[in-house]
Amino acid sequence: MMVLYHNPRCSKSRAAVALCEASDLDVEIHLYLKNPLPEEVLQDVLSRFDGPVSTAIRTKDAKFKEVDATSLDLNSLDSVVGFLSTHGHLMERPLLDTGVISVLGRPIEHLEAHL
Repeated sequence: MMVLYHNPRCSKSRAAVALCEASDLDVEIHLYLKNPLPEEVLQDVLSRFDGPVSTAIRTKDAKFKEVDATSLDLNSLDSVVGFLSTHGHLMERPLLDTGVISVLGRPIEHLEAHL
């Protein structure tokens, strides 16, 4: 089953939910801020990430500047997974995991080919 990692406060994420609902596919909507992802799930999802794993982190978010990211290596899957397991609120969204590939919905059109 596909999973969309969703933040209801994000307009792009809400648009991704609408795309999922309009498709004929069974997509689970996971509110990752209410139900943080365990490190093993993050590792699994991000190991299939389409693109640089660094883009899975909201580095331009003001809250990013408030956390200690001195040991973060944006080019390392393990480092990004470790960071997001502690600071899940900084995960970029929306993120669709098809089970084969994980795709960031920025722009939202990136998700259309998978739904």
